[in-house]
Amino acid sequence: MTERFDAIDLRRIDGGLMLVTAAYAVAAAVGLPLFGDGAYYFFRIALEGEPLVPNLRWTAVLGQLPVLAAWPLTDDVLALRHAFSFGYAMLPVLSLAVCWLLVRRRAPWLVLFPALTLIALQINFSGVSELLLSLHLTWPFVLLVAVHPASRWALGYGLVLGPLLLLLHPLTFALALPSVVLALWGARRAPARRRGWQLAALLLAVSGVARLLWTALGSNAYEREHLAPDAAATYLLPDHDSQLLLLGVVLALGLALTVLGWRPADRWAGRLLKPGFALVLLLAVYIGGLFWLGEGIRLKAGLCFPLALALMAMAVAAAGRPGLPPALIGRLFGLGAAAVLVLTLSKSVAWWTATHGLMDITASTGSDCIPFAVQEPYSLQWPWMAIVDDWATPFNALVFRAPWPVALLLPYDGCERLEATGIAHLTSWSERPAARLAERFGPLRAVAHEPE
Repeated sequence: MTERFDAIDLRRIDGGLMLVTAAYAVAAAVGLPLFGDGAYYFFRIALEGEPLVPNLRWTAVLGQLPVLAAWPLTDDVLALRHAFSFGYAMLPVLSLAVCWLLVRRRAPWLVLFPALTLIALQINFSGVSELLLSLHLTWPFVLLVAVHPASRWALGYGLVLGPLLLLLHPLTFALALPSVVLALWGARRAPARRRGWQLAALLLAVSGVARLLWTALGSNAYEREHLAPDAAATYLLPDHDSQLLLLGVVLALGLALTVLGWRPADRWAGRLLKPGFALVLLLAVYIGGLFWLGEGIRLKAGLCFPLALALMAMAVAAAGRPGLPPALIGRLFGLGAAAVLVLTLSKSVAWWTATHGLMDITASTGSDCIPFAVQEPYSLQWPWMAIVDDWATPFNALVFRAPWPVALLLPYDGCERLEATGIAHLTSWSERPAARLAERFGPLRAVAHEPE
């Protein structure tokens, strides 16, 4: 088995991973993680220099570590934005890279399962989602148990994963509880570390049950509002049929990989899988074009979460099996990496275009403040501006701005309230003195034009 895998041209997969890394680096450079919630996360961290812990989800701080480290060293908002963006953008890249390192020598074809997950997650625009972070944290554990159950690293990671998931997202009990079975499987396959694996299983069980009870009994109003049927459907489903088709194709490919991995000599492996991955790439090109037109843009589609769970189960079922023909693995991974590249760069181009349009809006106006509502300002109504036209726009208007004094963008009657009180109401629940905003994100015309 080892000799067979040694013959694989692993450099093709290494090259595909470099493509994925480059795509996420571009996304970080243009500030794509500041889409939606990310804008508010960065605003709070840049203003206060403290970690943002949304709804007691302490594990979310992992993505904030670079910007928290940079905050005492610089007042440059652009430098802080890059630290924030790269901190979050590199999490999925690191997860996939670790997965590849874990299976590279013993079962390289298993990397196709987390790669399929990453493709599916591209229909989400959230760069700070705790739900997506939970998947990136869990995939290495799945492959550690599947390929290296006797490793100290596997056991150590199993011991810390439970607490990480407990403090991450209301739905992470769906990851922690199945991981108990994985830990017990690890105990069976590595008798020398049985007690350690049993302890890991106990911690995962306690974390999973605690998270389940917390979700059922202790959810806040924001979390409960997603349980209503209409809200749940909106939260689960993507915005465009092509994205739903992409998820369906990814699921079908995962099933095909699992079945064909049991029969590596099957002549249907290449005939089914190569066209399937090529279809994923074609769908990526089409969906990427929709992003440029302002269509199919969603913070996140919750349906990706059960799909990822299914792919994890498939990877476990396929572990230890003969796998795919060696020549096929690199080609499939290359097609998957190309799909990730296309979708990530498409989102990045759309975001760069829209944020520079937002810069023009705040820099070219003659007023000190611009009203922001459903149909105003007019410049935000073009289709390619849809990606930046949401509740977080006032925050992004402060971050993506020209270097000279610019106007504030405030929702509804925010401009009148600013003139009367000197307080900028960026949302209904977030307000700051305009002078404080000018000190950190300025210069601002509203402050520069105040009478002495």
